[in-house]
Amino acid sequence: MEQPPQHRYWVNPEKARYYQVHLDRDLLGDWTLRTVWGGLGSRLGRMHCTGVASYEDGIEQVQAIAKRRAQRGYRCQDRGE
Repeated sequence: MEQPPQHRYWVNPEKARYYQVHLDRDLLGDWTLRTVWGGLGSRLGRMHCTGVASYEDGIEQVQAIAKRRAQRGYRCQDRGE
């Protein structure tokens, strides 16, 4: 069974910051974890893309990121992805 891509989006309204993570396959079929962050209302930001060994490893990393975001005051928001 094919695992669905995972997308999460967090916002820290107090600091006007956002953070998002995407777990999906690249063109070669390998799983990649892409993180994007920056300031709300700004066109500036950063992106980092890294390969993960498996879908399960990627899910573990997404969960660890979610925990860190919550500790830093970010709130998860659904963007309809």
